[in-house]
Amino acid sequence: MALTILNIICIFYYNIPIHNQCNDGATDYKWQPNRFYSRATEGFAVGKINNDGYTNMFDYDKNSNIDILLMGSSHMEAFNVAMDESTASRLNFYFNMNRVYNIGISSHTLLNCINNIDKAINKYNPKYIILETGTITFSNDDLQNLISNQYKKIPSNSNGIIGLLQKNQVLRLLYKQYRGFKSKKSEDLEDVNNDFNYSYEYEKNTLNQKLLQEVIKKVKKIISKNEIKLIIMYHPSTTLANDGSLILSSEHENIEGFKEICEQNDILFLDMSDKFREEYEKNYILPYGFNNTSVGTGHLNKYGHEM
Repeated sequence: MALTILNIICIFYYNIPIHNQCNDGATDYKWQPNRFYSRATEGFAVGKINNDGYTNMFDYDKNSNIDILLMGSSHMEAFNVAMDESTASRLNFYFNMNRVYNIGISSHTLLNCINNIDKAINKYNPKYIILETGTITFSNDDLQNLISNQYKKIPSNSNGIIGLLQKNQVLRLLYKQYRGFKSKKSEDLEDVNNDFNYSYEYEKNTLNQKLLQEVIKKVKKIISKNEIKLIIMYHPSTTLANDGSLILSSEHENIEGFKEICEQNDILFLDMSDKFREEYEKNYILPYGFNNTSVGTGHLNKYGHEM
């Protein structure tokens, strides 16, 4: 009886769909289609997964033209804000039509997206691709694995203990809280690969320019063959100093080195650092954090998506 009551409460408090392996390869996995979701553990949002398994306000039609394909992490998946407040929805609002299609999904870092970009192009055939990332610092091993086509896919975990937990929202939430307690920070069950914990800390690896150049050249070759313009959108994490000043993780990453490599390969690198700092210093607005979480941490809030 108690478990039933808790499950009813979770329908609105923490109700995340089950995900399965993505057979077309555009992402490593995706959500069960046409499913309601709700979340009040970080922000508050309700919505519906579309027929394609992603968080878009419209269904996917293979006969429709997709001008801009948005790929990225749980920040773009946007389970933490209203559906019309996500980056993809705001862009579609300003374009006044459904030109942007979003396949952002939990745990998908920039390298995951690059690993899948050719399959995503084959399916959606866009004119532009936006790759969202919260860091530009990666381990040498990950870069080398991507170059040699050995970069591992994120498992769907639809079987075993994780698969069982996915089917019961109360157990799923308890497991999430247990993981958060053990790690001293909030982590999602579905974010099994530490999906953008760059909002809390960035990887302390030295940027290997040579390996990164090879990765970017690999992407350039794919998009050039398909005559696609690529934009890499970088949003650093934020921290407030004791005196209230804003600290950005971009201060510890090789922004100029990464930007130079992108420019050499005709890729637009969009760094949100200046915009984040401007909004904080002028309007006291932070891109991360909600009224039920710590200030300036976690996923993008509605102001971050609007920026």
